[in-house]
Amino acid sequence: MAQGSGDLIRQSRAVSKLSMAITALKNTVVRSNNQRPFASEMSALASAATTDFPATRAAISSISRDVAEHGVPSQVELEDRFETVRKEIRSVSLVPENGNFGSQVLSVALSKVLFEKDGLVEGDDVEAVLSRSGFYLKQHDLDSATRELNQLKGWPKKLAEDWISAARGRLEVEQAINIAEAEEQLAKISLV
Repeated sequence: MAQGSGDLIRQSRAVSKLSMAITALKNTVVRSNNQRPFASEMSALASAATTDFPATRAAISSISRDVAEHGVPSQVELEDRFETVRKEIRSVSLVPENGNFGSQVLSVALSKVLFEKDGLVEGDDVEAVLSRSGFYLKQHDLDSATRELNQLKGWPKKLAEDWISAARGRLEVEQAINIAEAEEQLAKISLV
């Protein structure tokens, strides 16, 4: 189907505007080593996501304004923070869900002498889950690391909740960017 040159120019400009907005958002969120607000970049992407880009519009509308104003932790920040969370989780890994103070003290003491697993180990115990999560983070696979930590139960899960929430926020923004990039590529192909 032949397109008029005016329509082709309009579509080309729309794709170019979308491309620049995606790049700005990606530079602020994905390529940064620290948490930064990205509300202005998200607004620019929302403005660029005309009716020609419905998937992008839907993806960015799923990101809350509060998240955009505060930003999401960088991959590096989440990896660093994981080590702290890992130590805290190990210290309570032996506490039963309704454990008392004595069981907490015993768990902290025993956690210091327990063998620390490493790599892709089998099992559903706390050490195995932490080991797999750490392995995935070293591979920069935030999604798999988050899925592993989400399997925890009891006190370890409670201690991991903030980290899991922060990781999910980052993953949601990255997914929105990926959707926008895919739609951008499809739009570029349709111009040819």
